[in-house]
Amino acid sequence: MLPYDDVGEQRCTMRIVSSVCHLFAYEVTAAGPCAVALDPAAVRARKLFVDCLVLQVAVEPGDAAALPAAVEVVKTIAAHDDAGYIVVEGVAPWARSDRRGAHEDVLTGLADALDIVSELTERLAERGELVHLMPFGWNTVRFTEFAGGSRPRRVTRLNPAPLPADRSRHSRAPRMAGSCRSLSY
Repeated sequence: MLPYDDVGEQRCTMRIVSSVCHLFAYEVTAAGPCAVALDPAAVRARKLFVDCLVLQVAVEPGDAAALPAAVEVVKTIAAHDDAGYIVVEGVAPWARSDRRGAHEDVLTGLADALDIVSELTERLAERGELVHLMPFGWNTVRFTEFAGGSRPRRVTRLNPAPLPADRSRHSRAPRMAGSCRSLSY
């Protein structure tokens, strides 16, 4: 079953916010709840990336089905923007208590979100991309210098749900198992 919003409309699940940056730097400051294990030497150590693509990947329950499409979308954006490094940050916005149902298992959902973001990173690396995965669940301090150009920031929403049978024959992308929408600003 796919997630629905408050008015019963089916909502897109995985959201990828991509930013083309001349410079991106971050330092890990403190562990949030459910943060991944991290070497103490990595806390307060600055990571610096030049001419990169920074991704914030918001993962919802059921998004594993959108993973193949996410890999293709990110590869296309990285090729278009000639990114040297791809920096990936995974988030699970549904995990906040005000955004989930009482029946949802938070720890299992967070583990699934981490698995999906890690798998995305691995698949991009297997395809020859230079990829860095930011530590999941940690608070950070960041500095970003966005690149100029026509699309410094883009939001892409992936829905892993198959199209209804009567709409599938009209799909513009019949090879995809779901729908994809991309906005640039």
